[in-house]
Amino acid sequence: MEEFLFNSKIFCYTGVVESHTKQLSKLLLVDLLGSFLWFPLWWYTTGLEKVARYFWQSLLYRSSSYGLRIWIRNFFVPMYGQSDIQGKVVSVFMRLIVLVGRSLALAFEAAIYVLGLCLWIVAPAFFLLMFVLGLAKGALPHPVSISLY
Repeated sequence: MEEFLFNSKIFCYTGVVESHTKQLSKLLLVDLLGSFLWFPLWWYTTGLEKVARYFWQSLLYRSSSYGLRIWIRNFFVPMYGQSDIQGKVVSVFMRLIVLVGRSLALAFEAAIYVLGLCLWIVAPAFFLLMFVLGLAKGALPHPVSISLY
């Protein structure tokens, strides 16, 4: 008798349906609801930390690729080995121009990274506001305007 119950199609079918029902309810209630509740916490903690670290590493990379330390270290070294006064003046002047240009470029890139970080912070609140306003606009009845022309 036991062998019949465990090998019957009804028993297997019931077990599979129950298993799928449990999995589906777990997916809907726990995973999806948990994801919606976890998202803001992740966005403003772990996600913000990862984005800030990525921006900082990118800025350090850009700083090293501009070679500002090398340019500063060799600021008063004459270019092309010219040790006369004109060569020193020209090399200091040219290096000053290059340093100012590269420093401005790095400052501009840093400002872009800071702007990106600010957008990361503001984005969820902005999109939530747009979503709520869209729902409110679509849910409210629109006034009817009658035009005679």
